Amino acid sequence: MINVEFTQDFFINNRKKLKKILANNDPLIITGNGLIQRGADSSYQFTQDANFWYLTGINDPDITLVIDDEDREFLIVPIRDGSRVTFDGQIEPFSLQAISGVSDIVNEASGWKRIDSILERTKRLATLAPAPSFIEQYGMYANPARARLMERLHHHVQDLELVDIRSQLANMRMIKQPQELAAIQSAIDITCQTLAEVLTKPKGSYRYEYQIEADISRGFRFRGSDGHAFEPIVAGGVRACTLHNITNNGKLSNDELVILDVGASVQGYAADITRVYANSQPTSRQKDIFQAVKETQKYSLGLLKPGINLKTYESNVVRFMGTKLKQLGLINNTSTESIRQFFPHATSHFLGLNVHDVGDYQKPLKVGSVLTVEPGIYVHQEGIGVRLEDDVLITKSGIEILSRNLPLEL
Repeated sequence: MINVEFTQDFFINNRKKLKKILANNDPLIITGNGLIQRGADSSYQFTQDANFWYLTGINDPDITLVIDDEDREFLIVPIRDGSRVTFDGQIEPFSLQAISGVSDIVNEASGWKRIDSILERTKRLATLAPAPSFIEQYGMYANPARARLMERLHHHVQDLELVDIRSQLANMRMIKQPQELAAIQSAIDITCQTLAEVLTKPKGSYRYEYQIEADISRGFRFRGSDGHAFEPIVAGGVRACTLHNITNNGKLSNDELVILDVGASVQGYAADITRVYANSQPTSRQKDIFQAVKETQKYSLGLLKPGINLKTYESNVVRFMGTKLKQLGLINNTSTESIRQFFPHATSHFLGLNVHDVGDYQKPLKVGSVLTVEPGIYVHQEGIGVRLEDDVLITKSGIEILSRNLPLEL
């Protein structure tokens, strides 16, 4: 049984801290996510906007939080018609109050009348700027809830000044509180236990990638997690050289290594761990590449501590990886361009409510940050991909490896 509790005090204190950080005491309006169509009248499983959850604890769609300049706060809740209530249930004000600590719950009509009153006093609001409707870098569409809120606000006041507070919330979320660390550790423990179960099965137990995925999915839910924190990656052979290969449909050959990059979710908080599964006795070449990645990870872990600049850290890891790639005969010189042919991604990212969580990569690391450490080598022409990933907490004395209970052996 998972015992991680987020009381309303957690969300109340987050709101108070945010208002204290905002220098001009601007009124604050933030919306949660909306449902996204999957097909016809069905939607994808709802996932709440992480910032909205961090401030309210609410996991229902289309709700708006308003805090005016006198720190009065209320929630705007959409009215559902009878048919929608029959299929999806009613949003109960009492449950919203109980988790968020916001006692004032109003419907759309009343809520927007109040917003109009706020806008009569000020032409400036704090909010979260929407992403572009299509995020070119990732080839995906953004949840439209924030953009819809912006349109409605500008419809009410055309010359409204909107202050983007994403960076303030990112700095808050970067330092994890005790409840958050408990949830992350629980997600990591479930992930480690499940992977240990999979990795210790007899060689040849799996013929297809989806069979491994199925056992991981079962293990996460059976142990009480929310499910996957992100789409699981189970990729054998050359497929492992595509970093985010999530099809998980390949047939496994006995000579392949299989990357398992997965993480359970607990109360919305993510684990992110990668291990490598050998479907039969690995070759000496596969062992050598695995060992090079393992040594690079050990070197990376040794660099992390409070005050470290991540840009400098990444440069040092790349340089170390260059020596390993040269020893493997993969490169002749240790230029960044040569190294990035076989190690094309960053070593670390922040971890929390999102698997790639918010954080300031320009500032020195602070105590309470949680990061991944995941070097990898990908040799497309040899059909070998190896990545090793652990989750660490920055402490006063250095780091704590939160996923230390799962061995790194091939």
